[in-house]
Amino acid sequence: MKEAEDSKLRVVIADDEPLALLRLSRCLEQSGCEVAAKFQDGQSLVAWLQDHPYPDALFVDVKMPGATGLEILAEFQDRLPVVLVTSGSEFAVPAFDFAATDFLLKPITTERLQKSLDRIRNLASGQKKAKPTPNLSKIPVVAGKGTVLLEVGKISHFELEDGLVWACASGSRFQTKWRSLAQVETALPKVTMVRLNRNVMVRPEAVRGLRVLHFGRRMILLSDGKEYAASRHGSQALEAVLGLD
Repeated sequence: MKEAEDSKLRVVIADDEPLALLRLSRCLEQSGCEVAAKFQDGQSLVAWLQDHPYPDALFVDVKMPGATGLEILAEFQDRLPVVLVTSGSEFAVPAFDFAATDFLLKPITTERLQKSLDRIRNLASGQKKAKPTPNLSKIPVVAGKGTVLLEVGKISHFELEDGLVWACASGSRFQTKWRSLAQVETALPKVTMVRLNRNVMVRPEAVRGLRVLHFGRRMILLSDGKEYAASRHGSQALEAVLGLD
């Protein structure tokens, strides 16, 4: 019984079609999942995620008002598994370009849904079995045809561009071995960092100022003079770390 309880996934779903939302909810519950929340637009889902602990996975429709499934995927793909659900197969390619955990076509069958749930459980199992990473004070970066060690304390932020992560320090960019910001967080677990958006993650010590934008977003000024627009979630997270909330 204990093992069955541990394998029960807690999920959140969103679909602007009421019947599709109901069907997806029933299918997930029949497959042993707990549906923690249901939404008919992307904006409500994003707002809920800002005020609640993350579920084990998101199941979101591609076409929704407020925030589309692809926009939600782009924002949260490195934080938790996101499964896209749609009636149009033309979204399959962009879904996997954005590293969706899975892509389900309507009408969803029990067998196909079970494969998605197994994939989510395997991801969670792999994360639990991952060996702890030592607390690094320096990281290897590319220098010409060789490698040099860059002090973590000198890095102001990390940028994800064209599938590569760059470490930024003293106005210069250095190519790292990582391919996602999630890998940076895993490699540097004791370094406080905040994701401003899906492509930029900063160390709070490098922030020199904030400027108010629309819809709760902020423009962030860093010590090297660069500015980056933060998402609403990123703005709130940064302000909380800086004691400005």
